[in-house]
Amino acid sequence: MKADTKADLSVIKVLSFDLDDTFWDCAPAIDNAERALYAWFEQVTPKIASAHSPASLEQFRAEVRVRHVALQGCVTAMRRQGLKELLVHYDYPEEWVDEAFDVFYRARSEVQLYPLVHDLLQMTKERFQVAAITNGNASLEQIGISGYFDKVYAADLELKAKPHSDMFDRCCSHFGVSAHQVLHIGDNAVTDVQGGLQAGMQTLWFNQAGEPWPHTPPGPHFEARNIDELLKLLSNG
Repeated sequence: MKADTKADLSVIKVLSFDLDDTFWDCAPAIDNAERALYAWFEQVTPKIASAHSPASLEQFRAEVRVRHVALQGCVTAMRRQGLKELLVHYDYPEEWVDEAFDVFYRARSEVQLYPLVHDLLQMTKERFQVAAITNGNASLEQIGISGYFDKVYAADLELKAKPHSDMFDRCCSHFGVSAHQVLHIGDNAVTDVQGGLQAGMQTLWFNQAGEPWPHTPPGPHFEARNIDELLKLLSNG
């Protein structure tokens, strides 16, 4: 944990938000996307659907992740690599990767926002500069919240995934602020809280389950269990 990171909301100029499991439950969206993609396989690439069940495709994706370590920081690149290997193996055109990924991506972005997310983002947009810092790849345009953010950082083949400091550092540089003037908010104790702390930011753990801090100190500067608590904290800060 860097120096100059005592809890002090009065100095905050920028809020950076994680997305998955901070603004919506990610697992149902991914499940929905996997079902949509498998239906596409059944309709468009029946040889893949005949050779694989959803469970065996999950195992196949795990094997792709092991084979392509260099892609592990970018979920989009990893997904596209797996699709390419499937298509080529079963003698389908590699160019169909774009269509297959689009099916997955549109379904993956059909999320159910937690209550009060729009209220939270509207309030923060009026009071702070606002960024998103995510290891995921959901479409904020499709979800309907892109207009709340001044800048969006998503891990890719250039920007390393959290907890690495790449995206945190880029955020500070873009807004021209010191790290301790940024409050990073997210659900993951490692990627969001420890990553933010290591970058010198103030952090807020979005801890819906009310779990005890699972690591050695330092822990987060702040904590909230739901969007309402987060809204009240930032409104009064």
